[in-house]
Amino acid sequence: MNTLLRTIACLLFLTYVLYSSAQNFTIDYPIYQNRNSEALEISRIERNDTATILYMDAYSRPNYWIRLASSLSLYGNQTGKNYSLIRSQGFELDKEIYMPTSGNVTFTLQFPPLDPQEETVDFMESSNERDFQIKGISLNTQEKEGKIHCHISGEVVDSPQSSRLVLIKAHKNPSSAPWLSIPIRNGVFEYDFYTDQEEVYEVFIWNDMINGSWMPAFFFAENGPVSFTLYPASTGKPGVTRTENPLTCELQQLETERNNKFNFDSLYAQIDKLYKENRFESEALQTLWKNMEQVKDNVEERNKIYRERDRLEESGEAYTEDAKVLLEEIKQLNQKMNQWTIEHIKQQPSLIGLYVLTSKIAIARKGEDISPYLSIYQNIFASRYPEHPYSKEMKILIENGQPKVGNPYIDFSAPDLNGKKIKVSEHIKGKIALIDLWASWCGPCRVNSKQIIPIYEKFKDKGFTVIGVAREQGSDADMKRAIQKDGYPWLNLIELNDTNQIWMKYRIPNAAGGTFLIDTHGIILAVNPTAEEIESILQKEL
Repeated sequence: MNTLLRTIACLLFLTYVLYSSAQNFTIDYPIYQNRNSEALEISRIERNDTATILYMDAYSRPNYWIRLASSLSLYGNQTGKNYSLIRSQGFELDKEIYMPTSGNVTFTLQFPPLDPQEETVDFMESSNERDFQIKGISLNTQEKEGKIHCHISGEVVDSPQSSRLVLIKAHKNPSSAPWLSIPIRNGVFEYDFYTDQEEVYEVFIWNDMINGSWMPAFFFAENGPVSFTLYPASTGKPGVTRTENPLTCELQQLETERNNKFNFDSLYAQIDKLYKENRFESEALQTLWKNMEQVKDNVEERNKIYRERDRLEESGEAYTEDAKVLLEEIKQLNQKMNQWTIEHIKQQPSLIGLYVLTSKIAIARKGEDISPYLSIYQNIFASRYPEHPYSKEMKILIENGQPKVGNPYIDFSAPDLNGKKIKVSEHIKGKIALIDLWASWCGPCRVNSKQIIPIYEKFKDKGFTVIGVAREQGSDADMKRAIQKDGYPWLNLIELNDTNQIWMKYRIPNAAGGTFLIDTHGIILAVNPTAEEIESILQKEL
């Protein structure tokens, strides 16, 4: 009997130990499946047998407010249980909380202890898709997924208000591409980054991004530590990257050698001098900027001014004669630097060279010929790195060709608002169509789209149609709100997190949007036409 009692006691003790170990843990920067806002971050989860505590960060522009409802709860995906919020510390609920100069407020949320079976939970303000939601938060305490573990650390200098960093793939648009948030605490930061591919990433100060200008520092994702010293964009100082990781060192060596051979400092100093003397921009361009100040709250008028600015630049009327001389010298020096860079990566083909080719395309100016870069890729790099993500981007560009007037449009499929996959060619067959690539966060895009509505209503029964595609990040909630507010009467599809690479196929990877007018045979009639130009073409064609 004593033996039986001891056995039962041991089993009970073992059960208690297992239960306690399952319940007690801390996980920093938990991964999640998706979220509908970048304003809330979970930096840590503490889970024990008495409570579940979420360490939170709220972010927004200084003097903007965030409101969190007391109805917050966690939903257990394994058990179906709801865990209602017990208390908030550091953030008053059901009230508009205005952000300080840092744009950041840190606080904690306490929930009941989670069932040991829970592996993922959802953070829910409510079931309303407009309210804060973070889905699929992992409670896995094992090592995070990814073949590569890069330890990131560093400091931010001369910017005590900076509250977080943006970590994103190099040359991607943070408004459409997913990015990671790294908190800055007392001017320093530290983060363990996991991924599967050796790609170049950039880090920059989030507070600069919301002001529209930032200074990124670049590095290759590879095993090993990398540290940064970052400065706010207002200082004009580039970030400093320090590491012994081989790919990043090779990239830095290439950039150092190139900068030593091609120095632009003197030319830029002369441009600064012309600016200070008011002798850089032409009178016509200066008049445009004065007009811009008068219509700063009128997006439609601002669009017209930007179009006129583009016309002045294309015609050579935007700058003074002295400025044109300097700009031509910079252009010539840039061409020489590009030629030197291309020869370098031809002679020393490596993953660095493949990155350089993709970056050249990513930052290519409107109308710039990228075919030389594609040719070098095919001849040298395609066979060396056939499965690398950079190669996949190159293949997309090669397979789809240049979307310009006189060429066939590029067909694609994307889901509608109900999740049904729609193939564009099947929707526009036999009609003149406008493919409207836009985004909820792009004011000019939405102004252009609204200007098309009366034209659509006028010609929709005569063989004209519009198909919109919104480039969104995280969720479709903002897109749905924009459609409801602006009243687009046509079919709208969603490109979520660049899943279908539509913007890459149309060779506008970092643009917010673009419009392409297609004839009944699938040939592009116009690229980014104005509403007036579209109506003129339709009157002739229909």
